[in-house]
Amino acid sequence: MLDWVNRIKFSENSPLEVLGHENNFGFQRHKPQIMDASHWHGHIEINYLFNCSADYLINGKKVSVPEGRMILFWASIPHQMIASSGEGEMVNIYVPLQSFLSWKFSNTFISEILHGEVLVADSLHSSDHPVTRMWEDDLEKKEIALTMQVIDEIRNRIRRMSLESYSTFELSHSSDKLDNKSLVGGLFHIQAILRYIADNYDQKVTIENVAQVTGLHPNYAMKLFQRVMKISIKKYINKLRLQHAQALLIDTNNAVLNIALEAGFGSISRFYDIFQREYQQTPQQFRHQWTNPEHGERMYI
Repeated sequence: MLDWVNRIKFSENSPLEVLGHENNFGFQRHKPQIMDASHWHGHIEINYLFNCSADYLINGKKVSVPEGRMILFWASIPHQMIASSGEGEMVNIYVPLQSFLSWKFSNTFISEILHGEVLVADSLHSSDHPVTRMWEDDLEKKEIALTMQVIDEIRNRIRRMSLESYSTFELSHSSDKLDNKSLVGGLFHIQAILRYIADNYDQKVTIENVAQVTGLHPNYAMKLFQRVMKISIKKYINKLRLQHAQALLIDTNNAVLNIALEAGFGSISRFYDIFQREYQQTPQQFRHQWTNPEHGERMYI
């Protein structure tokens, strides 16, 4: 949840590789830039178009986004900016997929995104531009409390979008035309696995359970997930559980044992082992650092 990079850079050698940042948040502000080729990655991507418009090529279909809009899409679909106009600027925000799914938006909203749809807010709010400036300033300070606040505000901005009117480009109707030999050929199976994990990660989940929702052999399901998501199913489930536990450590006074069980860890020892391996601190240290930021060690992310 706390991993963040100021700018996610894409490898020139492979459009799928994002230099190990698939599980990091990202933020960047820039002038619209025409891309030489499509790329794709595992994030949920937000694009703000402030005083500019842009044309995208998304999964082979041209999409024109008017000036002053906010769009949201799952960036595992090949996408490319092919034209832009206006003197404004763009803000790109990258949200790790496991974070997005842990935020528990409506099934309809999530389903549209996971089926390859581009969601377009019908209009920006007057606060959007100054708020993104504030987020940028807060992130540059690299303080844990401000970073967590920015994440919460991004989540709430997406939630507001999900509750207000938005449009789509009906891209999901053509998503069955994906080339099964491409890197995203198993997208529908991945969507089913992600949806199942998002709904059940706080319970006991086996590879057989996960594979059953797709009708795939467990070994093939594991290989397909690793190939597309660049992370194993086991590690992905643990990341969702860790994010759930982090939220409970910050937002509640629940005992660590209860938090471990509520987040889906089978035992307190397993929770401690995974938490410390991932964050190099105990759950209590994390909670103390958040609840007493002026006394805690600053975390650079």
